[in-house]
Amino acid sequence: MSDDAYKVAYEREKKARQLAEKLLDDKTRELYDNVIDLEGTLKKLKSTQSQLIQSEKMASLGQLTAGVAHEINNPISYSYSNLNCLSENIEDIFKLDQLMQSYDENTSNASDIIIQYKSLRKKIDADYLIADTPNLLSDIIDGIERVKKIVNNLKKVSYKGGDDLIPFNINDCIKDCLKMLANELKYSMEIKLALTAYDNILGQPSELSQVFINLIMNAIHACESNGILSISTKQTDSTVLIYINDNGRGIAKENISKVFDPFYTSKAVGEGTGLGLPVSHGIIEKHNGKIEVKSEVNVGTTFIITLPLAPKT
Repeated sequence: MSDDAYKVAYEREKKARQLAEKLLDDKTRELYDNVIDLEGTLKKLKSTQSQLIQSEKMASLGQLTAGVAHEINNPISYSYSNLNCLSENIEDIFKLDQLMQSYDENTSNASDIIIQYKSLRKKIDADYLIADTPNLLSDIIDGIERVKKIVNNLKKVSYKGGDDLIPFNINDCIKDCLKMLANELKYSMEIKLALTAYDNILGQPSELSQVFINLIMNAIHACESNGILSISTKQTDSTVLIYINDNGRGIAKENISKVFDPFYTSKAVGEGTGLGLPVSHGIIEKHNGKIEVKSEVNVGTTFIITLPLAPKT
């Protein structure tokens, strides 16, 4: 090859290499920009998912508002009534003290004060007041404790929490949800519990509470009368299985595959968002678990949740 031909080939190769390098640089920059865009989109999706979970949680809690208000109203009402009675008792007892304070040993006749004291004591029925006051106090404390427990249960299931997964007992989580839904359940459902798992799982109690509340509320709506809600837990070597079963109207075979689709609902317009089960599905997946459904029309529905156990330390 002549020097001129060699020079031409060299220049051609050099230009091709420069073009390839420029193309690679452009594609690398484009890829980098796409990665940045994808990271931003992922952050937005995570934020939207978190907001969706919280919104659905608030929607679920909104359905419980009337029941919670009723549960709180009862102990508040009788505590308020007992406080009024206690106030009257104390006022009468103070009258005895005022009478004794009016006694002046230099000018008063002791026998007259004793007669007045006994007369007033009989008039206010002091023996009854002394016996009744501790009972009133006990009832007031009991009422306030009941309100405290209701509020604590509400806080447990409504607390947004963080993204960190913590070890906790799934049975306690289920029991807290049943306490929260007590007013909804006591008029419509018979509860059968068989909670046998004992090792901790790794998760977010508030988010899993949302799953259980959704499933239990669905069971209530599926059972028009003589409802039976059965909840059981079973532990394997590495997982906990949670079975939530009702004897309600069930789901048709052609619709079972749709139950986890967003906005699908069998409820009447205005009665459901169609997000409860999709959000629940997302929460279970976030916990590295799975949720399955088995159902038969006019027989009932069973949801089976599988969650991994917390690593042993």
